[in-house]
Amino acid sequence: MKTKLSVFAALLMVLTLAAACALGATANAAIVAPDTTKITAPFSGTLLPFDLTAGEAVAAGDLLFQLDTTPVYAAQSGKVAAVFAAEGDDASGVQSRYGALAVIEPTNPLYIDADTVNAYDDDENRYLHAGETLYLKCGNEKGEGRVTSVMGKKYIVEVLSGDFEVDDLVRCFRESAMPNDSETGRGKVKRYDDVNVSAAGRVAKVHVQPGDAVAMGDLLFETIDALSAKGVSPEIAAPVSGAVTALYAASGAQVYRGMLLCEIASLETLELSAEVDELDLSSIRVGDVLSYTLDAYADKAFSGTITEIRPLGSPRQNAAYFDVRITAPEGVTVLPGMNATVTISE
Repeated sequence: MKTKLSVFAALLMVLTLAAACALGATANAAIVAPDTTKITAPFSGTLLPFDLTAGEAVAAGDLLFQLDTTPVYAAQSGKVAAVFAAEGDDASGVQSRYGALAVIEPTNPLYIDADTVNAYDDDENRYLHAGETLYLKCGNEKGEGRVTSVMGKKYIVEVLSGDFEVDDLVRCFRESAMPNDSETGRGKVKRYDDVNVSAAGRVAKVHVQPGDAVAMGDLLFETIDALSAKGVSPEIAAPVSGAVTALYAASGAQVYRGMLLCEIASLETLELSAEVDELDLSSIRVGDVLSYTLDAYADKAFSGTITEIRPLGSPRQNAAYFDVRITAPEGVTVLPGMNATVTISE
């Protein structure tokens, strides 16, 4: 009985091998996107929050990432008298030549460099307070001012109103009627220096132009890493349409120039990648036409031409498998990752 069973088992094995040979060898395969674009950081900086994810479809021009910039704000309210820096300029170079990226003329350009020497003979008139309002007079011209600093007998009054000129000798009073007994002293009119706007790095954006009125704290410029190339933008857009196959960065991460951020695979040029056993490699060559099926279209048969047999195998379970590229099917929609089965020989 055992002998009959052994003969039957051997016969079954022979029939199975014969059937396999008749059907031909097969290889697992998948649709892949061979043309991949690597997106790198154009300069060192911090990535602002983003919602890009691996596997997401993007169109050429879509915003992928944005690097943070260094803002440059107005330190003084006034009028922009001149702008020397343009987008792409090196800030240090502009400042070396012009002394500033831009110049702001203060809103209230005049002040009185006063003292209490000629104040009315009253101790209270000789005791000034920063922030208090004084009333100003020079001949028939009158105005108002604000004490900005006090240094012993000397004090500074910012001119808020009145048609005064540099070097005018102005009397200062505590009372608006300007009686002599409210005089706190006298001083000459002077002009505040213009405000020079400075910064470090490369100018990425310019937000003002000559003649603009600005308030303290207004955004004037944005700068980026000084080592960045001229003309780069902090906004990183997709150069091609496709799918994000890999994402290497996170929101808020510090990145360096040239660091890989993500990869985008083109969906225009897809192909089949088959894992061919080393034992079957001698049966095929570039240019051969192989048939295959796609799991997504199980009721259809396709064929494609071998375009490449990659020379380095991947070891797995005591065998080496080689990546064989085959042209993708036409007339159906395929996407990277779709599974297929390739028939090597019949």
